Amino acid sequence: MALKAAIFDMDGTMIDSMPYHAQSWREFFKNQGLIVSEKDLKEKGHGTLYDIMPRFFGEHLTREESYELAMEKETLFRSMYAPFMEPIPGLEKWLDLLRKHQIKIGLGTAADYSNTDFTLDTLHLRSYFDVIVTSDLVPEGKPSPAVYLYAAGQLGVSPEHCLVFEDTFSGVAAGKAAGMKVIAVTTMHAPHEWLDKGVDGIISSYHDADLNTLSQLFE
Repeated sequence: MALKAAIFDMDGTMIDSMPYHAQSWREFFKNQGLIVSEKDLKEKGHGTLYDIMPRFFGEHLTREESYELAMEKETLFRSMYAPFMEPIPGLEKWLDLLRKHQIKIGLGTAADYSNTDFTLDTLHLRSYFDVIVTSDLVPEGKPSPAVYLYAAGQLGVSPEHCLVFEDTFSGVAAGKAAGMKVIAVTTMHAPHEWLDKGVDGIISSYHDADLNTLSQLFE
């Protein structure tokens, strides 16, 4: 076996954007006249926006209505985060290293194309990725493995040769369900919170990522 592809989640994994998502959710709910607790947001705010909106507004919501609400929320997010966006430390050097060793690079995110374009183009990272998979292509949200299996298929790499980078419990579950090795990035959860989640490694930034060590996971 060998490491042939690295597939990255985006929010919380490539950028430390989750606090700004939380802030934009609060403003969005306020604008909608909804009172949502932090507990409810944490429990229900996972998956794609098409998954999330009916949980707060009712299962009667159509896909078109979900899309309109999602665009309002994400426009708020982008306006709040744009002045502060930066990659998680060490990300660009890590992507350069993967490229140097001819390891394919994919993106598998629950975000839609608008937020993905916003991130990749603001940070000038698009050229690193061989495959970019958003919720527009794979609407089934994590912990379903669908987004990672789709990305691996587009990369032409078997799941057992793929390494996933994730920051959430549902994302890690998705990577593991896809049959991939998974590294947790500790933007959302402290290192001790990952100890019983079956991850194959834990990093706080990409300065902690060592290619020789991670390659040994595939031996």
